[in-house]
Amino acid sequence: FLHLKAYWPAVGRQLARISLSFGVDDLDGTINDSTRIYSLAGAEDLNPVMTVSQMVALIREAGRIPVERDSYYRTVNG
Repeated sequence: FLHLKAYWPAVGRQLARISLSFGVDDLDGTINDSTRIYSLAGAEDLNPVMTVSQMVALIREAGRIPVERDSYYRTVNG
């Protein structure tokens, strides 16, 4: 596989951060009311919202370099 994605609202911030050390190279998480289902099912975050700066910090905490990319994994900004 060229890329592995972690959908952080489903797996939680902690597991998403850890997953970056085990092959995941893409964090995803479009937030809307439908993601509340993960909270109801026992997910880590009761209100799964993450700002860009919070996601950048999470990626850096994992020792990785954050890069914004498009659907084809081409660099967008930076």
